Amino acid sequence: MKISKKMAKPSVKTLKTSKTIKTTEVIQTIVSILKDKKCEDTVVLDIQKVNSYLSYFVVTSVVSEIQGKAVSRELEKKLKAYKLGPGNQDKSSRSYESGWILLDYGDILVHVMTPEKRRFYDLERLWGDAKILDISSKA
Repeated sequence: MKISKKMAKPSVKTLKTSKTIKTTEVIQTIVSILKDKKCEDTVVLDIQKVNSYLSYFVVTSVVSEIQGKAVSRELEKKLKAYKLGPGNQDKSSRSYESGWILLDYGDILVHVMTPEKRRFYDLERLWGDAKILDISSKA
């Protein structure tokens, strides 16, 4: 089957560029929300080179489960417009009391953790081969 010039597929480079721009925008939005909600020690890990199915981890600390719940609700509310991740997540089974809330936004996983859980699981060490992005100028 021949593809006519009028129906030529867009190049992979074009698709990848638009995806990268969208991902960067989403990460900036996430970091901005985390700053607004007074989260601490936020780190963005670029795990594309060490993981085949995810691109980024955003790891942040909250001082309490109540703050974690507020942060996760705000992220869900503000990121809904991007239509990322599984659309039908069962939020009723989410445990805010565990000290670790995981939010799935497709290529980006957001880990909202209490300091105790963050020290115990030490994701930055576990994913030590990942590149840490500079977010100091973002948001």
